[in-house]
Amino acid sequence: MKGRHRAIRVRGFARPQNPQYQSYPVKPAIRPAPQFRPVDLPLGPAEVAAGLRHLPGLVFFDSAGNLARPQALSLIGARPSQLLEGRITNVDELRKELCAREVDRPDCGFPLGAACGWIRYDGEFQFGLYDHLLVFNHATGRWFEVGSLLDELHPAPLPPLEIPGPWESNFTRAEFVERVRLAQQYIASGDIYQVNLSQQFRVSLSHRDPLLALYERLRAVSPAPMAAYLQQGGYEILSSSPETFLRMNGRSIETRPIKGTRPRFTDPELDSRSAFELQTSEKEIAELVMITDLLRNDLGRVCEFGSVKVTELLKHERLEQVHHLVSTVTGELRKGADQLDALQACFPGGSITGAPKKRATEVIAELETVPRGLYTGAIGYLGFNGESQFNIAIRTLERDGPALSYGVGAGIVADSDPEMEYQETLQKAEGIRLALAEGNRGPAQSQAAQR
Repeated sequence: MKGRHRAIRVRGFARPQNPQYQSYPVKPAIRPAPQFRPVDLPLGPAEVAAGLRHLPGLVFFDSAGNLARPQALSLIGARPSQLLEGRITNVDELRKELCAREVDRPDCGFPLGAACGWIRYDGEFQFGLYDHLLVFNHATGRWFEVGSLLDELHPAPLPPLEIPGPWESNFTRAEFVERVRLAQQYIASGDIYQVNLSQQFRVSLSHRDPLLALYERLRAVSPAPMAAYLQQGGYEILSSSPETFLRMNGRSIETRPIKGTRPRFTDPELDSRSAFELQTSEKEIAELVMITDLLRNDLGRVCEFGSVKVTELLKHERLEQVHHLVSTVTGELRKGADQLDALQACFPGGSITGAPKKRATEVIAELETVPRGLYTGAIGYLGFNGESQFNIAIRTLERDGPALSYGVGAGIVADSDPEMEYQETLQKAEGIRLALAEGNRGPAQSQAAQR
């Protein structure tokens, strides 16, 4: 756009004064908040999502599992009014659409309409604009309706679904191990300190049936606090991600990088031993500290000076299949920056690229043989009232035409054991493999497979 305009407003999706950000013409005043109301709905989020599957553009952001936090929400939407596509390096059109829909921010704690979608690892994005949502507050057990969806809810069991095999990786074990050694050569030469290296599994589907039944199996065997299912714009996304890329409430922002993985065991003693090994691993501790510092710097690019803080460091968290180490970094967006600026400053996430980030992404492009697609991008929503969140798209299946794929990776440092890093990628895929295996079993076998 021609010319520059001083921002007259800094809350939500403001047009900034800072010349390093793109500025936009003044727009009309913020709209009043749309109507939302509590509803009496004796169903869980998965049942509601299944009951709305006949509607176009179904999205289901799912806070599941034992890590669901006190503010955890599950958000279900359908019938987007518009789809927007572009690249994260140029969000002009997306920002204008969000500005046009910005609403007052009553203290309700959830989005009052949202742009829902994803950003691929290469920066391509797709967002649908959703005015109709059902929101479940996990802390209170209450449902809320924004717009109108309840009248179109038709609960019904999902039909059985079979996923064919075999799955094929772009790497053999030997090839992946060799790529780890090549990455360590870059580390030894001082190019990078750490890099995330991944492999991709792929299968061709012989049917066009929606994969919501597969997602429900995935959330049963591997529930995660940042999970999601989206059927939008010709794509289908199934994610059981545990990792928060960005959570934003107005001008407050939080990121929670994950590093370090060890398997879970049904035997309590073995499980405790596995957790202790993770918590005392010098490699895993050094990796997370490094990435935490990287994300402090990323947030510092768009946050008020002195507001960026590490509120949790090296916290141990248990998922259904694995143990992880997690940090939490928070900040306050500075005057002239908005939530899209934060996405641009932090994308792609440091925990799934490496340090320094720019050179690590170059090494990834050289060593990995296929594009990552959505894997290690981000899935989430930008609320019209500033309530927004995105995951890191790990433990995520993507359907594009007949192809169904998922990626798994490991963080490589100087003293990494290449064989152990290969095994770590398989541990991270365990939930997906269990869900796929259950799809081809009878009900009794499926129940027995759950831990």
